[in-house]
Amino acid sequence: MKEFIKPAIDFFKKVNGETAIVFGHDCDSIASASIIYKLSENLGLKPRLVVSLHNFEIDEKTEKKLQKFKNIVIVDIGDTPEEIINKLSESRNILLIDHHLPKNYICTYVNPRIYNKNVYMPASYITWLIYREFLKDDDILWIAAFGTLGDFGAKNNKDLFKLLKKKHPELIGDCKIEDRELFEKSLIGKIAKMVDSCRIFEGIEGVKYVTNLIARSKSYEELLKDKKINQIYQKLERAFKNELKRLEKRKIEIGEYLVYEIKSKLNLKSSLASYLPKIFPNKIIFVAQKSEEGYYEVSVRRGINRKVNLAKLVEEISTNIKAKGGGHPTAAGMRVDDLKELIEFLKNKKRKSRLLC
Repeated sequence: MKEFIKPAIDFFKKVNGETAIVFGHDCDSIASASIIYKLSENLGLKPRLVVSLHNFEIDEKTEKKLQKFKNIVIVDIGDTPEEIINKLSESRNILLIDHHLPKNYICTYVNPRIYNKNVYMPASYITWLIYREFLKDDDILWIAAFGTLGDFGAKNNKDLFKLLKKKHPELIGDCKIEDRELFEKSLIGKIAKMVDSCRIFEGIEGVKYVTNLIARSKSYEELLKDKKINQIYQKLERAFKNELKRLEKRKIEIGEYLVYEIKSKLNLKSSLASYLPKIFPNKIIFVAQKSEEGYYEVSVRRGINRKVNLAKLVEEISTNIKAKGGGHPTAAGMRVDDLKELIEFLKNKKRKSRLLC
C-alpha cells in the first residue's frame, strides 16, 4: 500500500451511515466519484452523489446541501477556500481526495503532492489505489482508466493501463500507453470522450446522468449501449468538427502563443484545448469561453514539442492581470475578467516561457 492513501483507508474503516460524495464535472471527477460510490456501497455505507455547481470548488449552494451529511467525501475539487473545508470539518467527518496543489485543509486529506510536488496522479488513479485495498478491482479498472486518461495521466501511471490491457485488451488494442494515441485510437479513449460529451451538451444534468449510470454499472458495455449517451456523443463529433473550422479563421497567434475564444454555448473549451497541442506542436494554447457570470474560463495547454510548466505560467499571468488560475505542468486553467487584458499581456510579454517541468 502506498503510504499517502493510508488516511483514506482508516477513514472508510471508521465511518458508517449516509455519506455524501462531492465531485466536479470532468472525466476525472466523474470517474473518481463513481469509484468511491461503488466502494461505499460495498462497505455498507449509504452513498449519495452530490455534483458541485462549480467544477474546481464547492459553491455556496453545494455547501448548504452538505450541512445535512455527517460523512463527506470530496474528490478532485482542489480550489475550495480553506475556511469552508475547515469549518465543515469541525462537525463532520470529511475525506478530501485531490491531486492539485496542496492546501492547508484541516480534515482527512489525501493528496500525493503533499509528499512529492512533481508527482502526477489524477484522482481516478488515487481512488483506484484506495478501492483495491478493500476489494478486487475488476469492475472499476475501466472507470479508473478513462478518468485518468481524461486528465492526461496515462503515461505517468502506466501500471493501471498495463493491468487494464491484460484484463480488457479490447479497451487498449494495439495502442501504446501514450495519452494522445489512447484518446484518438482506443476504445477507452472513446469512452472518455463519450463521458465528457454529457458535460458539454447537457451541463450538470448530463454529469448527473452519466455519473449515476457509471456508479451503478456492472461493465463499460452499459455506457457504450446507452441510447441517450450515444446520441449526445454523435452531436459532439459534429460540433467539434465545426468548431475546428471556425478556429482556423478566428484564432489569434501572438508569437509562441495561440488564443482562441469559443463563441458557442457548448462547453467545448477543455476538449478543444486538449486536442490542439498535436495540431500546433510549438504553441502555448489558450482556449477561452465566456461564462454566464461574465468572466472568461480559459483552458491552457502546451504543444507536444513544448516543455513549459503551465502551472507556473498561469501563476505568473495571474499576478499581472485580473485572473485566478492553477493546475499542472501539462494542463492548467484560469478565470480571467477581461480576455483583451490577457491578450495584451501576452503581446507585451518579452521573454519566452521557458519555465520547464
